[in-house]
Amino acid sequence: MNTTTWIFIYLGVALVGGLLPFLRVFFAHFHNLVNLIVSACLEGGKIHLYPDGSGQTTGSQASPFKKALISYAGYSVASLVGIGLLYLVTRGNYQYVIYLYVGLAVLAILLWIRNAFGVIWGISVVALLATPIYLRYNNVLPVNVNVETVLVHMSIFLASVLFVQSLLGAFQVCRQSFMSRSNPKRKAALVQTKYIPAAVLGIILFGQTVLAGYFFALNFISLPFSLDMNLANHLLDVKNQIWTTVSGKF
Repeated sequence: MNTTTWIFIYLGVALVGGLLPFLRVFFAHFHNLVNLIVSACLEGGKIHLYPDGSGQTTGSQASPFKKALISYAGYSVASLVGIGLLYLVTRGNYQYVIYLYVGLAVLAILLWIRNAFGVIWGISVVALLATPIYLRYNNVLPVNVNVETVLVHMSIFLASVLFVQSLLGAFQVCRQSFMSRSNPKRKAALVQTKYIPAAVLGIILFGQTVLAGYFFALNFISLPFSLDMNLANHLLDVKNQIWTTVSGKF
């Protein structure tokens, strides 16, 4: 199978895995790590990753409005990183996907992650991703394993998980933005601001994530279909013609 087929397969696996209890937590932090690193760089503080799949930065006294904008930037960057990793996959640069994320995880453990669960998650991810890289240069297995193939599949899967979690994260924020402010499930910093309607930010975030994914699919992988972006204009023209015809009869 070609790379495009594997991307679709692993996108589906990442989506299903992201809905299962244990895997949901493990997968969610791939996205949270990128998102929260952006927040930590912009507002300061340390990163805490929690067993329920959520995370936050601590130690900041920023206003809710500033927190919302920083959170928006974090979600946007995480989405772009997912697209970027998928782009590297389509160009055959599989090893760079692993190198980049391992480097990011190591940097986060050293500089930002400061709770036990987060450190354990980060170390486990580094160990998981770094193992095939080590075996690539040190053939110590008693059996013959094609390490290059393992790297290819791990990189596609990692990029797929990060992108799917970006979509799920944007959807969760969008859903929370329509909840009442007294709802305890409304936890995202992005929906706490009072200056910009939370629903507007939620819809914008989810819409841009979907649009970024569509742009990637349309330009970098072969799809069996394409969306006519002028469809809305065609429908308006048809509506105007019908309205003109009907108006002319009365």
